[in-house]
Amino acid sequence: MPLLTGPARTIDYRANTGDPRQAYTDWRQSGATGGLLVVDFELPRYWLSGSPGIALTALYLETANGLQLAVTDAGLRAEASAPEAQFRAWVEEHSPAVIRDAGPVALKPGYIPKPWGQEIWYTGVEERGVCEFSTAEGASPIPWVQAAWPDDRYGTAGEHLVLLKILDPSPEPVTGDLYFEMHREKREVYVVTAVDERAWPGGQGAIRYGFDPRRLTAFDSEEDFRSAYLDAVLAYEAARREIDGLPAGVSPDETLAARERALRQAMEEFTRLRPLAVGDVVKVPLCLPHSLQHGVRTIEFQTPVYERQILSFAQRVLTQDHWDTAAAVPDMLLQPPPEEPFEVIYEAPGARAEQIVSFPDFSVLRVRVEAGGEYPLDLPAHYALAMVVSGQLGVGELVLEAEQAVLLPRGWRGNLGPPEAAESLVFLLAWPRF
Repeated sequence: MPLLTGPARTIDYRANTGDPRQAYTDWRQSGATGGLLVVDFELPRYWLSGSPGIALTALYLETANGLQLAVTDAGLRAEASAPEAQFRAWVEEHSPAVIRDAGPVALKPGYIPKPWGQEIWYTGVEERGVCEFSTAEGASPIPWVQAAWPDDRYGTAGEHLVLLKILDPSPEPVTGDLYFEMHREKREVYVVTAVDERAWPGGQGAIRYGFDPRRLTAFDSEEDFRSAYLDAVLAYEAARREIDGLPAGVSPDETLAARERALRQAMEEFTRLRPLAVGDVVKVPLCLPHSLQHGVRTIEFQTPVYERQILSFAQRVLTQDHWDTAAAVPDMLLQPPPEEPFEVIYEAPGARAEQIVSFPDFSVLRVRVEAGGEYPLDLPAHYALAMVVSGQLGVGELVLEAEQAVLLPRGWRGNLGPPEAAESLVFLLAWPRF
Protein backbone atom coordinates (compact mmCIF):
# COMPACT_ATOMS: atom_id res chain seq x y z
CA MET A 1 0.00 0.00 0.00
CA PRO A 2 1.29 3.52 -0.73
CA LEU A 3 2.95 4.89 2.40
CA LEU A 4 3.10 8.58 3.27
CA THR A 5 6.09 9.17 5.52
CA GLY A 6 8.07 12.13 6.75
CA PRO A 7 6.82 15.55 7.89
CA ALA A 8 3.33 16.35 6.65
CA ARG A 9 2.43 19.49 8.59
CA THR A 10 0.99 21.23 5.52
CA ILE A 11 -0.83 18.22 4.07
CA ASP A 12 -4.23 16.81 4.97
CA TYR A 13 -3.77 13.04 4.82
CA ARG A 14 -6.62 10.49 4.81
CA ALA A 15 -5.37 6.91 5.07
CA ASN A 16 -7.15 3.72 4.04
CA THR A 17 -10.40 5.27 2.88
CA GLY A 18 -12.71 3.26 0.66
CA ASP A 19 -13.94 6.23 -1.35
CA PRO A 20 -11.62 9.07 -2.37
CA ARG A 21 -14.53 11.09 -3.76
CA GLN A 22 -16.25 11.10 -0.39
CA ALA A 23 -13.00 11.99 1.34
CA TYR A 24 -12.65 15.00 -0.98
CA THR A 25 -16.26 16.04 -0.34
CA ASP A 26 -15.75 15.77 3.42
CA TRP A 27 -12.56 17.80 3.15
CA ARG A 28 -14.32 20.60 1.29
CA GLN A 29 -17.29 20.55 3.67
CA SER A 30 -14.92 20.83 6.62
CA GLY A 31 -14.10 24.33 5.43
CA ALA A 32 -10.96 23.68 3.37
CA THR A 33 -10.57 26.38 0.72
CA GLY A 34 -7.19 25.39 -0.59
CA GLY A 35 -4.20 23.18 -0.01
CA LEU A 36 -3.37 19.55 -0.65
CA LEU A 37 -5.47 16.52 0.28
CA VAL A 38 -3.80 13.10 0.08
CA VAL A 39 -6.12 10.06 0.11
CA ASP A 40 -5.12 6.40 0.14
CA PHE A 41 -7.71 4.03 -1.29
CA GLU A 42 -8.06 0.62 -2.90
CA LEU A 43 -9.48 0.34 -6.42
CA PRO A 44 -11.19 -2.92 -7.44
CA ARG A 45 -9.75 -4.08 -10.76
CA TYR A 46 -13.12 -4.83 -12.32
CA TRP A 47 -11.50 -5.51 -15.68
CA LEU A 48 -9.58 -8.52 -14.28
CA SER A 49 -11.73 -11.41 -13.15
CA GLY A 50 -10.80 -12.58 -9.65
CA SER A 51 -7.93 -10.11 -9.30
CA PRO A 52 -7.30 -8.29 -6.01
CA GLY A 53 -7.68 -4.53 -5.87
CA ILE A 54 -4.80 -2.11 -6.33
CA ALA A 55 -3.63 0.34 -3.66
CA LEU A 56 -3.60 3.92 -4.93
CA THR A 57 -3.18 7.46 -3.64
CA ALA A 58 -5.21 10.41 -4.93
CA LEU A 59 -3.65 13.88 -4.70
CA TYR A 60 -6.12 16.79 -4.70
CA LEU A 61 -4.54 20.23 -5.04
CA GLU A 62 -6.88 23.22 -4.60
CA THR A 63 -5.55 26.63 -5.68
CA ALA A 64 -7.03 29.87 -6.92
CA ASN A 65 -7.00 28.32 -10.41
CA GLY A 66 -9.21 25.42 -9.37
CA LEU A 67 -8.75 21.71 -8.69
CA GLN A 68 -5.87 19.58 -9.93
CA LEU A 69 -5.90 15.80 -9.48
CA ALA A 70 -3.18 13.18 -9.80
CA VAL A 71 -3.38 9.47 -8.89
CA THR A 72 -0.39 7.23 -8.26
CA ASP A 73 0.43 3.72 -7.04
CA ALA A 74 3.82 4.83 -5.72
CA GLY A 75 4.83 5.15 -2.09
CA LEU A 76 5.06 8.84 -1.17
CA ARG A 77 7.43 10.67 1.15
CA ALA A 78 6.34 14.12 2.31
CA GLU A 79 8.87 16.91 2.58
CA ALA A 80 8.52 20.06 4.69
CA SER A 81 7.24 22.26 1.87
CA ALA A 82 4.16 24.20 0.83
CA PRO A 83 1.25 22.12 -0.52
CA GLU A 84 1.64 23.14 -4.17
CA ALA A 85 5.41 22.59 -4.08
CA GLN A 86 4.88 19.14 -2.56
CA PHE A 87 2.30 18.27 -5.23
CA ARG A 88 4.70 19.35 -7.99
CA ALA A 89 7.54 17.37 -6.46
CA TRP A 90 5.47 14.17 -6.36
CA VAL A 91 4.24 14.69 -9.91
CA GLU A 92 7.78 15.24 -11.16
CA GLU A 93 8.98 12.12 -9.34
CA HIS A 94 6.19 9.72 -10.38
CA SER A 95 4.84 11.20 -13.69
CA PRO A 96 1.09 10.74 -13.33
CA ALA A 97 -1.37 12.62 -15.51
CA VAL A 98 -2.56 15.86 -13.92
CA ILE A 99 -6.25 16.54 -14.53
CA ARG A 100 -7.01 20.25 -14.30
CA ASP A 101 -10.36 21.68 -13.27
CA ALA A 102 -12.47 19.27 -15.37
CA GLY A 103 -10.72 20.20 -18.60
CA PRO A 104 -10.23 18.11 -21.77
CA VAL A 105 -7.63 15.37 -21.51
CA ALA A 106 -5.78 13.52 -24.25
CA LEU A 107 -6.13 9.76 -24.71
CA LYS A 108 -2.84 7.87 -24.91
CA PRO A 109 -2.84 5.16 -27.60
CA GLY A 110 -2.03 1.57 -26.67
CA TYR A 111 -0.84 -0.95 -29.25
CA ILE A 112 -2.34 -4.45 -29.17
CA PRO A 113 -0.82 -7.08 -31.53
CA LYS A 114 -3.28 -9.30 -33.41
CA PRO A 115 -2.68 -12.25 -35.74
CA TRP A 116 -3.97 -10.09 -38.61
CA GLY A 117 -2.07 -6.89 -37.68
CA GLN A 118 -2.71 -4.61 -34.71
CA GLU A 119 -5.38 -2.65 -32.88
CA ILE A 120 -4.60 0.78 -31.48
CA TRP A 121 -6.72 1.41 -28.40
CA TYR A 122 -7.68 4.75 -26.90
CA THR A 123 -10.33 3.91 -24.28
CA GLY A 124 -10.05 0.13 -23.78
CA VAL A 125 -10.05 -1.22 -20.23
CA GLU A 126 -9.84 -5.01 -20.10
CA GLU A 127 -7.54 -7.92 -19.41
CA ARG A 128 -5.54 -7.38 -22.61
CA GLY A 129 -4.73 -3.77 -21.76
CA VAL A 130 -5.78 -0.62 -19.90
CA CYS A 131 -5.69 2.72 -21.73
CA GLU A 132 -4.50 5.93 -20.11
CA PHE A 133 -5.26 9.62 -19.89
CA SER A 134 -2.22 11.68 -20.88
CA THR A 135 -1.06 15.18 -19.95
CA ALA A 136 2.23 17.04 -20.20
CA GLU A 137 3.25 15.63 -16.80
CA GLY A 138 2.63 11.94 -17.56
CA ALA A 139 -0.08 9.31 -17.93
CA SER A 140 -2.52 7.48 -15.65
CA PRO A 141 -4.89 4.56 -16.30
CA ILE A 142 -8.41 5.75 -17.09
CA PRO A 143 -10.07 3.82 -14.21
CA TRP A 144 -7.75 5.45 -11.65
CA VAL A 145 -8.84 8.94 -12.66
CA GLN A 146 -12.52 8.00 -12.91
CA ALA A 147 -12.41 6.58 -9.38
CA ALA A 148 -10.91 9.73 -7.88
CA TRP A 149 -12.34 12.70 -9.76
CA PRO A 150 -15.13 14.17 -7.59
CA ASP A 151 -17.92 13.52 -10.12
CA ASP A 152 -18.62 11.56 -13.31
CA ARG A 153 -17.36 14.12 -15.82
CA TYR A 154 -14.78 11.64 -17.15
CA GLY A 155 -17.19 8.71 -17.21
CA THR A 156 -18.78 6.80 -14.38
CA ALA A 157 -16.33 5.12 -12.00
CA GLY A 158 -16.29 1.38 -12.60
CA GLU A 159 -17.94 1.64 -16.02
CA HIS A 160 -16.39 1.58 -19.48
CA LEU A 161 -16.18 4.49 -21.88
CA VAL A 162 -17.42 4.09 -25.45
CA LEU A 163 -14.69 1.97 -27.00
CA LEU A 164 -12.51 3.85 -29.48
CA LYS A 165 -9.80 2.09 -31.46
CA ILE A 166 -8.03 1.92 -34.82
CA LEU A 167 -7.97 -1.32 -36.80
CA ASP A 168 -4.67 -1.65 -38.68
CA PRO A 169 -4.60 -4.90 -40.68
CA SER A 170 -1.54 -6.24 -42.45
CA PRO A 171 -1.58 -5.57 -46.21
CA GLU A 172 -0.98 -9.28 -46.90
CA PRO A 173 -4.02 -11.12 -48.33
CA VAL A 174 -5.50 -13.73 -45.96
CA THR A 175 -2.95 -12.88 -43.23
CA GLY A 176 -4.46 -9.40 -42.86
CA ASP A 177 -8.12 -10.45 -43.00
CA LEU A 178 -9.94 -10.16 -39.67
CA TYR A 179 -12.17 -12.83 -38.12
CA PHE A 180 -15.47 -13.39 -39.89
CA GLU A 181 -17.55 -12.81 -36.78
CA MET A 182 -20.87 -11.53 -35.48
CA HIS A 183 -22.01 -9.78 -32.32
CA ARG A 184 -25.23 -10.11 -30.35
CA GLU A 185 -24.60 -7.14 -28.04
CA LYS A 186 -21.75 -5.08 -29.49
CA ARG A 187 -22.51 -2.47 -32.13
CA GLU A 188 -19.72 -1.06 -34.30
CA VAL A 189 -19.13 1.70 -36.80
CA TYR A 190 -16.00 1.96 -38.97
CA VAL A 191 -14.65 5.02 -40.80
CA VAL A 192 -12.05 4.17 -43.44
CA THR A 193 -8.92 6.31 -43.16
CA ALA A 194 -6.48 4.51 -45.48
CA VAL A 195 -6.39 1.77 -48.11
CA ASP A 196 -2.95 0.25 -48.67
CA GLU A 197 -2.23 0.38 -52.40
CA ARG A 198 0.17 -2.55 -52.09
CA ALA A 199 -2.91 -4.64 -51.34
CA TRP A 200 -5.45 -2.69 -53.39
CA PRO A 201 -3.69 -0.93 -56.32
CA GLY A 202 -6.86 0.92 -57.32
CA GLY A 203 -7.37 2.37 -53.85
CA GLN A 204 -10.57 0.44 -53.21
CA GLY A 205 -10.46 -2.14 -50.43
CA ALA A 206 -13.25 -4.27 -48.99
CA ILE A 207 -15.06 -5.67 -45.99
CA ARG A 208 -16.75 -9.06 -45.94
CA TYR A 209 -20.23 -7.86 -45.00
CA GLY A 210 -23.09 -10.30 -44.77
CA PHE A 211 -23.88 -12.69 -47.60
CA ASP A 212 -24.04 -12.63 -51.40
CA PRO A 213 -27.66 -11.93 -52.40
CA ARG A 214 -27.16 -13.76 -55.72
CA ARG A 215 -26.03 -16.88 -53.92
CA LEU A 216 -28.93 -16.57 -51.51
CA THR A 217 -31.51 -16.58 -54.29
CA ALA A 218 -30.07 -19.84 -55.64
CA PHE A 219 -31.56 -21.69 -52.65
CA ASP A 220 -35.20 -22.56 -52.11
CA SER A 221 -35.20 -21.06 -48.62
CA GLU A 222 -33.05 -19.21 -46.13
CA GLU A 223 -32.90 -22.38 -44.04
CA ASP A 224 -31.37 -24.28 -46.97
CA PHE A 225 -28.86 -21.47 -47.48
CA ARG A 226 -27.85 -21.49 -43.81
CA SER A 227 -27.47 -25.27 -43.83
CA ALA A 228 -25.30 -25.23 -46.97
CA TYR A 229 -23.16 -22.42 -45.58
CA LEU A 230 -22.64 -24.29 -42.31
CA ASP A 231 -21.58 -27.40 -44.22
CA ALA A 232 -19.05 -25.33 -46.18
CA VAL A 233 -17.61 -23.81 -43.01
CA LEU A 234 -17.35 -27.15 -41.24
CA ALA A 235 -15.52 -28.64 -44.22
CA TYR A 236 -13.09 -25.73 -44.23
CA GLU A 237 -12.64 -25.87 -40.45
CA ALA A 238 -11.53 -29.50 -40.70
CA ALA A 239 -8.74 -28.52 -43.11
CA ARG A 240 -7.85 -25.49 -41.00
CA ARG A 241 -7.51 -27.59 -37.85
CA GLU A 242 -5.37 -30.13 -39.66
CA ILE A 243 -2.96 -27.34 -40.57
CA ASP A 244 -3.11 -25.82 -37.09
CA GLY A 245 -2.24 -29.21 -35.62
CA LEU A 246 1.07 -29.47 -37.46
CA PRO A 247 4.22 -29.08 -35.35
CA ALA A 248 5.51 -25.54 -34.96
CA GLY A 249 7.46 -24.46 -38.02
CA VAL A 250 6.11 -27.25 -40.25
CA SER A 251 4.18 -26.08 -43.32
CA PRO A 252 1.36 -28.12 -44.88
CA ASP A 253 2.24 -30.20 -47.93
CA GLU A 254 0.89 -29.03 -51.27
CA THR A 255 -2.07 -31.42 -51.19
CA LEU A 256 -3.30 -30.09 -47.85
CA ALA A 257 -2.53 -26.49 -48.81
CA ALA A 258 -4.50 -26.84 -52.05
CA ARG A 259 -7.44 -28.40 -50.20
CA GLU A 260 -7.43 -25.55 -47.68
CA ARG A 261 -7.49 -22.95 -50.49
CA ALA A 262 -10.30 -24.68 -52.36
CA LEU A 263 -12.45 -25.13 -49.26
CA ARG A 264 -11.84 -21.52 -48.17
CA GLN A 265 -12.92 -20.28 -51.60
CA ALA A 266 -16.06 -22.43 -51.51
CA MET A 267 -16.92 -21.07 -48.05
CA GLU A 268 -16.25 -17.44 -48.95
CA GLU A 269 -18.40 -17.64 -52.09
CA PHE A 270 -21.42 -17.51 -49.78
CA THR A 271 -20.40 -14.08 -48.46
CA ARG A 272 -20.52 -10.56 -49.84
CA LEU A 273 -17.48 -8.35 -50.31
CA ARG A 274 -18.49 -4.71 -49.92
CA PRO A 275 -16.09 -2.26 -51.60
CA LEU A 276 -14.48 0.38 -49.37
CA ALA A 277 -12.62 3.62 -50.10
CA VAL A 278 -11.15 6.31 -47.87
CA GLY A 279 -13.95 8.19 -46.14
CA ASP A 280 -16.51 5.39 -46.33
CA VAL A 281 -18.56 4.59 -43.24
CA VAL A 282 -19.63 1.06 -42.29
CA LYS A 283 -22.36 0.54 -39.70
CA VAL A 284 -22.36 -3.02 -38.36
CA PRO A 285 -25.77 -4.02 -37.01
CA LEU A 286 -26.21 -6.78 -34.47
CA CYS A 287 -25.90 -10.36 -35.78
CA LEU A 288 -24.44 -9.36 -39.16
CA PRO A 289 -21.27 -11.41 -39.85
CA HIS A 290 -18.42 -9.20 -41.04
CA SER A 291 -14.67 -9.20 -41.61
CA LEU A 292 -12.57 -6.17 -42.46
CA GLN A 293 -10.11 -7.15 -45.17
CA HIS A 294 -6.34 -6.78 -45.34
CA GLY A 295 -4.81 -3.35 -45.88
CA VAL A 296 -7.93 -1.36 -44.92
CA ARG A 297 -7.27 0.95 -41.95
CA THR A 298 -10.26 2.24 -40.01
CA ILE A 299 -11.25 4.23 -36.95
CA GLU A 300 -13.81 2.25 -34.97
CA PHE A 301 -16.28 3.17 -32.25
CA GLN A 302 -18.06 0.29 -30.54
CA THR A 303 -20.13 -0.79 -27.58
CA PRO A 304 -17.69 -1.40 -24.70
CA VAL A 305 -18.31 -5.13 -24.27
CA TYR A 306 -16.04 -8.03 -25.19
CA GLU A 307 -18.48 -10.32 -26.98
CA ARG A 308 -18.33 -12.07 -30.34
CA GLN A 309 -18.97 -15.31 -32.15
CA ILE A 310 -16.33 -16.43 -34.65
CA LEU A 311 -17.78 -18.02 -37.75
CA SER A 312 -14.47 -18.62 -39.52
CA PHE A 313 -10.85 -17.52 -39.68
CA ALA A 314 -8.10 -18.36 -42.16
CA GLN A 315 -5.49 -18.63 -39.38
CA ARG A 316 -5.22 -20.33 -36.01
CA VAL A 317 -7.61 -18.71 -33.49
CA LEU A 318 -5.52 -17.84 -30.44
CA THR A 319 -8.21 -16.54 -28.09
CA GLN A 320 -10.44 -19.63 -27.97
CA ASP A 321 -10.26 -23.32 -28.87
CA HIS A 322 -13.40 -23.46 -31.02
CA TRP A 323 -15.39 -21.69 -33.70
CA ASP A 324 -18.97 -20.58 -32.97
CA THR A 325 -20.46 -21.22 -36.40
CA ALA A 326 -23.13 -23.76 -35.47
CA ALA A 327 -24.42 -21.54 -32.65
CA ALA A 328 -24.38 -18.38 -34.79
CA VAL A 329 -25.85 -19.63 -38.08
CA PRO A 330 -29.52 -19.83 -36.98
CA ASP A 331 -29.53 -16.19 -35.81
CA MET A 332 -27.15 -14.48 -38.21
CA LEU A 333 -28.48 -11.58 -40.25
CA LEU A 334 -28.02 -12.48 -43.90
CA GLN A 335 -28.43 -8.99 -45.40
CA PRO A 336 -27.73 -5.58 -43.83
CA PRO A 337 -30.55 -3.06 -43.63
CA PRO A 338 -30.71 -0.48 -46.45
CA GLU A 339 -28.17 2.32 -46.24
CA GLU A 340 -29.71 5.67 -45.33
CA PRO A 341 -28.23 9.12 -46.03
CA PHE A 342 -26.52 10.78 -43.10
CA GLU A 343 -28.54 13.42 -41.28
CA VAL A 344 -26.96 16.87 -41.27
CA ILE A 345 -27.46 18.17 -37.75
CA TYR A 346 -25.40 21.36 -37.98
CA GLU A 347 -24.47 23.59 -40.89
CA ALA A 348 -23.01 27.05 -40.81
CA PRO A 349 -20.43 28.94 -42.88
CA GLY A 350 -17.25 26.90 -42.59
CA ALA A 351 -18.64 24.01 -40.55
CA ARG A 352 -20.88 21.00 -41.13
CA ALA A 353 -21.74 18.04 -38.87
CA GLU A 354 -23.45 14.87 -40.05
CA GLN A 355 -24.63 12.05 -37.84
CA ILE A 356 -23.06 8.90 -39.25
CA VAL A 357 -24.59 6.55 -36.70
CA SER A 358 -27.13 6.69 -33.89
CA PHE A 359 -27.15 3.38 -32.06
CA PRO A 360 -29.14 2.79 -28.87
CA ASP A 361 -25.92 2.94 -26.83
CA PHE A 362 -23.82 5.61 -28.60
CA SER A 363 -23.87 8.16 -31.40
CA VAL A 364 -21.13 9.44 -33.72
CA LEU A 365 -20.85 12.64 -35.74
CA ARG A 366 -18.43 13.44 -38.55
CA VAL A 367 -17.56 17.12 -38.41
CA ARG A 368 -15.90 19.08 -41.22
CA VAL A 369 -14.54 22.53 -40.39
CA GLU A 370 -13.09 24.71 -43.11
CA ALA A 371 -10.44 27.39 -42.65
CA GLY A 372 -11.74 30.02 -40.26
CA GLY A 373 -14.76 27.97 -39.19
CA GLU A 374 -15.75 26.53 -35.80
CA TYR A 375 -18.10 23.88 -34.46
CA PRO A 376 -19.84 24.89 -31.20
CA LEU A 377 -20.23 22.14 -28.60
CA ASP A 378 -22.06 21.99 -25.28
CA LEU A 379 -21.97 18.78 -23.17
CA PRO A 380 -24.40 19.21 -20.27
CA ALA A 381 -25.33 15.51 -19.95
CA HIS A 382 -22.39 13.34 -20.99
CA TYR A 383 -18.73 13.23 -21.96
CA ALA A 384 -17.64 13.05 -25.62
CA LEU A 385 -14.69 11.52 -27.46
CA ALA A 386 -13.12 13.42 -30.36
CA MET A 387 -10.76 11.73 -32.84
CA VAL A 388 -8.99 13.67 -35.60
CA VAL A 389 -9.25 12.17 -39.09
CA SER A 390 -7.33 14.88 -40.97
CA GLY A 391 -5.95 18.31 -40.20
CA GLN A 392 -5.39 19.67 -36.68
CA LEU A 393 -7.90 20.15 -33.87
CA GLY A 394 -7.42 22.83 -31.25
CA VAL A 395 -8.98 22.05 -27.86
CA GLY A 396 -7.95 24.55 -25.20
CA GLU A 397 -4.18 24.26 -24.95
CA LEU A 398 -4.14 20.93 -26.83
CA VAL A 399 -3.41 20.63 -30.53
CA LEU A 400 -4.30 17.20 -31.91
CA GLU A 401 -3.05 15.68 -35.16
CA ALA A 402 -4.61 12.91 -37.26
CA GLU A 403 -5.32 9.74 -35.22
CA GLN A 404 -5.01 11.60 -31.92
CA ALA A 405 -7.98 11.69 -29.56
CA VAL A 406 -9.28 13.61 -26.56
CA LEU A 407 -12.00 13.14 -23.95
CA LEU A 408 -14.16 16.21 -23.46
CA PRO A 409 -15.69 15.96 -19.98
CA ARG A 410 -19.35 16.35 -19.16
CA GLY A 411 -20.10 20.03 -18.67
CA TRP A 412 -17.50 21.19 -21.21
CA ARG A 413 -18.48 24.03 -23.55
CA GLY A 414 -16.47 25.53 -26.36
CA ASN A 415 -15.79 25.82 -30.07
CA LEU A 416 -13.86 23.15 -31.95
CA GLY A 417 -11.81 23.98 -35.00
CA PRO A 418 -8.31 24.09 -36.48
CA PRO A 419 -5.75 26.15 -34.56
CA GLU A 420 -4.63 27.90 -37.74
CA ALA A 421 -7.06 29.87 -39.89
CA ALA A 422 -5.54 28.50 -43.10
CA GLU A 423 -6.28 24.84 -42.31
CA SER A 424 -9.28 22.58 -42.74
CA LEU A 425 -10.23 19.77 -40.36
CA VAL A 426 -12.23 16.54 -40.21
CA PHE A 427 -12.89 14.87 -36.86
CA LEU A 428 -15.24 12.32 -35.34
CA LEU A 429 -17.24 13.03 -32.20
CA ALA A 430 -18.88 10.25 -30.16
CA TRP A 431 -20.89 10.22 -26.95
CA PRO A 432 -22.67 7.55 -24.90
CA ARG A 433 -26.39 6.95 -24.67
CA PHE A 434 -26.17 4.49 -21.77
